[in-house]
Amino acid sequence: MTRWLVGVLLGAAVVHLAAVTALPRLVMRAAMARLQSAAVNEFAHPPLATAAARGIVRPSPDLAYSSLVFDVSVHPLAVTVPLTAPYTSLSGFAANTDNFFAINDLTAGAPEIAVIVVGPSTPRGGLSGARIVESPSERGVLLVRRVVPSAAAFAEIDAVRRRASAELR
Repeated sequence: MTRWLVGVLLGAAVVHLAAVTALPRLVMRAAMARLQSAAVNEFAHPPLATAAARGIVRPSPDLAYSSLVFDVSVHPLAVTVPLTAPYTSLSGFAANTDNFFAINDLTAGAPEIAVIVVGPSTPRGGLSGARIVESPSERGVLLVRRVVPSAAAFAEIDAVRRRASAELR
């Protein structure tokens, strides 16, 4: 009886550890595939979320989303996101779904959010003086959220969000 109980507990522990380790990575892999309507390291700007069109998990119809699947395994990625009123934010999500940074219009300190994303093995030469954001993984997702206060405001916000850029350095 004791051997059986130890075996069951050991099996449960192995299954638990495998799920905790693998499941977030599988979820993020699926999310990156769904979000990658543009090339890697390029922003995609989908239309406003509706009940039928939902690229982002639990999207808000009051937000305009832009997403970027990044790969910084070889080069750092310089990202610039122009701000729009009343609110703009840029968040980073690692390959295991962890949110590793968030910057918004109040903390940007400029008329745009400008960061350089690096991963664990990204070369760092020539990056001094820049706002460096360290991703715990080489691949992940950047997500820009912008409040759209009315349907009439979307065209102007959309024009500004399309000026967001990402460039390998």
